[in-house]
Amino acid sequence: MNVRLGRLLAAVSMAATLAVVSPAAAQAATGCSQAGSQAAAQKYLDALVDRNAAWSIPLDPLVLRIENGLPTSVSALDLKLQLYLHIQYSVFTSIEKVVWTWQPDGRAGVINAHYDIPVGLGGVSLASSTVDEDFTLTAACTIKKIDATFTIEPAA
Repeated sequence: MNVRLGRLLAAVSMAATLAVVSPAAAQAATGCSQAGSQAAAQKYLDALVDRNAAWSIPLDPLVLRIENGLPTSVSALDLKLQLYLHIQYSVFTSIEKVVWTWQPDGRAGVINAHYDIPVGLGGVSLASSTVDEDFTLTAACTIKKIDATFTIEPAA
């Protein structure tokens, strides 16, 4: 009987070890991957120019968005409604020249997007904006903080 119990314990121990070192468990322990972070942040960028994309952004319920140092959204519902109603975003014509940086300055769980937004109305170029935006994500790849710094320059 002791031999059977020993074998059973060994089998349980081996199964537990395999579960701990499996890729899924390793991913859960380290957080959201670079690809997962970029995909989540890209959904936010998509919503800046397509109001219908607002509902597909993976946001933490208490997501905080900061723009040029000022908080502009404090919940997922608030942010999605702002993007969907699209009032201040309706002049964005596209997102261009996106450069992604994974874990800038060693900050875990952060992906940075640096990009340009042409601003126009009725086919007329009005201005352009250069944006530097940090997205902080949870281990489940939901965005919990967006920190954007941008400048606006008149059209040439």
